[in-house]
Amino acid sequence: MYYNKKMKCLLIYLIMSASLLYAADFGYQGTHILTHGALEDAAKAFEKKYGINVVVKGGGCADGIAVVAKDRYEMGGLCCPLPREAAEKYGMIAHRVAVDIKAVIVNPKNSIKNLTLRQVSDIHSGTITDWKQVGGIHKPVALVFRDHCRDMDEPVRKALGIAGPVAKKAIIVKTDKDVIEYVEKFPSAIGVVSRVLAEKAKVKIIDVDGVSPTPMNTEKGLYPITGDFYIITKGTPAGRTKKFIEFVLSEEGQSIIGKRLARVK
Repeated sequence: MYYNKKMKCLLIYLIMSASLLYAADFGYQGTHILTHGALEDAAKAFEKKYGINVVVKGGGCADGIAVVAKDRYEMGGLCCPLPREAAEKYGMIAHRVAVDIKAVIVNPKNSIKNLTLRQVSDIHSGTITDWKQVGGIHKPVALVFRDHCRDMDEPVRKALGIAGPVAKKAIIVKTDKDVIEYVEKFPSAIGVVSRVLAEKAKVKIIDVDGVSPTPMNTEKGLYPITGDFYIITKGTPAGRTKKFIEFVLSEEGQSIIGKRLARVK
């Protein structure tokens, strides 16, 4: 009898331990802008409402694909469309949950307050090389460009119509943080980064086509440089994964998204 009671207690302990481990493994990893711009807060609200903890980690698009492919987490995050290869090989599905607002940033000492979309595109292609060409002082334009996700229909390239290489004299960097650091330091620098990061930096965010990069203007379709955010899953989501994605797309979830990003619903 003592033996049976001991085995019963051990069984209960193992079941509880497995449940806790399973719960801890429920999570998301991927593009850091979506992570810090909305999903951390969305996960807290989701847990408060349903009592389900969601691990939320940053990273890049490659991380988002890798964690789902390897079954590390149920959800990954992308700032670019899901590659066909990942969709076909792993049965991944992309769920559009938010819109990133790509801010054009210059150094605070730069007098420019607005550029047309065409001018931003021409700066990236190398057609415009001096600030005087767009109403500024006679000084060379120092383009700082984050070259990433080239095989994934990267949103900045798409919005600006960049099919090939950017300007020959462009400063190519690896992260948005690098772009911001260059623009903060050099008066003639210009770059494009997420508004989520730009609003906390010592840079000047300028208008494009006379439109400020705000969630409201983006949702109205007025601001032209944007990119979609996706949560990706392996197959059709079910259970708690389905519940979390539905929450993010709900009125409550989208209100959280809309604080720093643009809503999709």
